[in-house]
Amino acid sequence: MAITYRMLDPRSHTGRGRDRSIGVKPGAPVMVVADDGTPQGPRPVAHLLRNTAAGGPNAYLPGAREILLYGDDRCRELLATVTTEHGTGFGFGGPRFAYRVVDPDGTPIGRISLRRGRVFRIGRSHWTMEQTGKPPVRGSAGRLMWWALWWTVLLPVNVALLVAAFTGIAQDPVTTPRRIVWRDGAGRAVMSFRGLAGDYRVLRDDWDPRLVASLVAIHQTYVSIAISDSTDWYHR
Repeated sequence: MAITYRMLDPRSHTGRGRDRSIGVKPGAPVMVVADDGTPQGPRPVAHLLRNTAAGGPNAYLPGAREILLYGDDRCRELLATVTTEHGTGFGFGGPRFAYRVVDPDGTPIGRISLRRGRVFRIGRSHWTMEQTGKPPVRGSAGRLMWWALWWTVLLPVNVALLVAAFTGIAQDPVTTPRRIVWRDGAGRAVMSFRGLAGDYRVLRDDWDPRLVASLVAIHQTYVSIAISDSTDWYHR
């Protein structure tokens, strides 16, 4: 049975990240919700907070993501912690970042890694998610056809939108082709991200919800070329 995950950000300045089907208390943290298609509707999976107390050599690198996942909106029940394993942004073939997800006892839940586009963060990014004890799954952002259109037919429009995004004229940042399909070693689709809908569809029920929520939390900080307060919950 497929489960659909998405981020719900009560502080979002735009329509993105809002879901009126879930009641949110004033001042509630950003959360990841899941919908398995039952009449109960979406349910909270994890509430997200940036771990401002995180230290160590990787905490302040450009690609650092230090995140705490809680099971309640008062942030009392810790579910998992995301730490930065590699955040310099340097690597052969494009900037490389890696993140570890551990439970409250420090036991590894999984690992998430990203290799970004080579030129000014523009290019096809590649995501890998590996749950402890299971083979990794990999996905690349955007279909090659859409990337070809992005760099040719749509390039003049994208340049104008990019300038507007960096100058604050545009409400939402410009985005590159974003759809991702994660596949296992046999080529079977196990999860997908739909760029327009902004949700993550998990096709297997053996994924740890904490790892999926961590992927959502990290990926949502990389979906745009020009980050703005309306979409980037982590740096706000």
